[in-house]
Amino acid sequence: MATATKINESYSIISDSSKFLINGRLQVVFDMETSDPDDFITLLFLLGHPMVHLKAVTVVPGTPNQIGFLRYVFDRFGRNDLPLGVFNMNAKPALSKFHLKIYENISIEESREALDGSDVLLSYCDEQTILICGGPLKNVAKAIQTGQFKLGRLVAQGGFAGDNIIPEEKRLSKFNGRLTCPTFNLGADIKAAKIVLDYNDIKEKFFVSKNVCHGVLYTEDTHKQLEKIKDKSQSLQEIYHVMSVYLKNPGKKEKAFHDPLTACCAIDLSIGQWKDVQLYMDEKTKEWGSMISENPNIKIIVDYDHEKFLSTLFAYV
Repeated sequence: MATATKINESYSIISDSSKFLINGRLQVVFDMETSDPDDFITLLFLLGHPMVHLKAVTVVPGTPNQIGFLRYVFDRFGRNDLPLGVFNMNAKPALSKFHLKIYENISIEESREALDGSDVLLSYCDEQTILICGGPLKNVAKAIQTGQFKLGRLVAQGGFAGDNIIPEEKRLSKFNGRLTCPTFNLGADIKAAKIVLDYNDIKEKFFVSKNVCHGVLYTEDTHKQLEKIKDKSQSLQEIYHVMSVYLKNPGKKEKAFHDPLTACCAIDLSIGQWKDVQLYMDEKTKEWGSMISENPNIKIIVDYDHEKFLSTLFAYV
């Protein structure tokens, strides 16, 4: 498995990541949701990765059951100091039923101990910070609308690169023949997505699109690999536990790892192959696509290195 030193060696391949390092750790903020387990896996990953200093977390929408659950997890890692921001504390309860199974013998109380998500992003994001987004971009857009938001690098899960971007031999069969496709994290708040795409004070924007991340699977074989090293760190122990719970469900033999891939790419951009594109929404279908443009607004992933991804996912000191 990768060590911090090995990961650091690949930084110069695509973009200089040294500006995000303080005391050997990347300065990271994570914006997440809890409808899918892979956001939570990503949080566990970031809380204990040897190359990451997690500065703050924001969540969409940010309901009391989400807040209580996340604060419990922060405490498990000794990070009750971690700032937590929300978009709408009074929204419909948004913690999925699966999350309730993870620590089923523990009573986790709801909480309203959270800050405004945009305030957290304004306070903890700057030009030396990487923001990883695993959900709709509501908190980010709200921060941008203050006119004061600055960010060094955004790495977001979402978007789509179709046949005009992806070589035929690298296309997933489920997306073959498509130029556009629905994508939840952008489509859930179209206005917010457009605000983020149009904003110039985010220096770098990388999107990990579904045409690649839908092919990234945590399988029973992956689980066996993790079992051998799970005691090397608390993060690996927690991820192993969560995936053990998940794989016990009838018919669950694998799990798409959209957001963990995104977070791994944020740590090591050389995991992905990237192309400069204009990410856009088809106004008629409300589907998203990418096109080659003289004025690209993002870099989008077109392929990835699976072994390098696993090496980063399972890294320990």
